Amino acid sequence: MGRSAMHLTSLGIVGPVPYESGLAGEGLSPGKSLYLYGMPEKKGKRFHINILKKNGDIALHFNPRFDEKAVVRNSLISNEWGNEEREGKMPFEKAVGFDLEIKNEDYAFQIMVNGERFASYAHRLEPHELNGLQIGGDVEITGIQLH
Repeated sequence: MGRSAMHLTSLGIVGPVPYESGLAGEGLSPGKSLYLYGMPEKKGKRFHINILKKNGDIALHFNPRFDEKAVVRNSLISNEWGNEEREGKMPFEKAVGFDLEIKNEDYAFQIMVNGERFASYAHRLEPHELNGLQIGGDVEITGIQLH
């Protein structure tokens, strides 16, 4: 497995959404990337991927919205949403597979879609102890890796 790839699920197969899992070890610590492989549903309107801290705060809410032709990024801190970031084109297509990489760097999450840089999302919370993952909405996830 070369780069010490670690599947978060025992068989590397992800069940239906909503999906929730802990991120093993140090989780998505600075320098690590979370890779998600999936496909938006043909008649889907939106889906979301949340990266959580131990206390339940959402460090990154990544929310492609086909009904608004936007990808919203935000954080939930102490049960309060911050300001939405919506810059950038809609890189997802319904019923078309995607590869998503979310890399945790010291100052920001770097987000790549299908190998192309999509966005940078500056940390609003300390970028350590990111150990939870939630996925929901109109999407099928076929694989998750953390390395």
